[in-house]
Amino acid sequence: MKQLFLQLLTLITLAGCSKDQLNTGPQVDIYLLKSFTTTVNQSTTPATISITDAVLDNTPLVTNKNISAYIQATHKFILNKDIQTAIANFGPDKAFAVTVDKQPIYYGLFHPTYLSSINFGVATISPILVNNNELQIDFPTIDNNSLLQQLDLRNDSQLIQALKMTNRLQ
Repeated sequence: MKQLFLQLLTLITLAGCSKDQLNTGPQVDIYLLKSFTTTVNQSTTPATISITDAVLDNTPLVTNKNISAYIQATHKFILNKDIQTAIANFGPDKAFAVTVDKQPIYYGLFHPTYLSSINFGVATISPILVNNNELQIDFPTIDNNSLLQQLDLRNDSQLIQALKMTNRLQ
């Protein structure tokens, strides 16, 4: 009986530690942008879009505590909340930032599937393709285009390290 009590106490302690680690580790959040400027660099092949003069919204669209996991190979955030209804009607006038401790790692645009254009150089979220609690972030690219590969920061080392430290990297 004493051993069972000790095992139960250990299990409760370990469960509490993992929750604390999520709260005390680096904070990964996804913010909408209050304002931003998009610029097109016509000197690159293909022409690339960048976001500058970005101002984060006051509160995150997706908070650190809402992120259950990040699948590195597919660039998909698994959330413990339904994100689809929140972004279903977002158009190309909306942008976002993925941050670590409120510092932007990369920016992106919402890109509804009814648009036939391709936004090279910037991450995109297609609101209609979001599946309830899965937030897929895409980055249009062309095979063997080193410029586009350099601009793709979805697996930036700071972001990956923050997710790894809080045991959410898959």
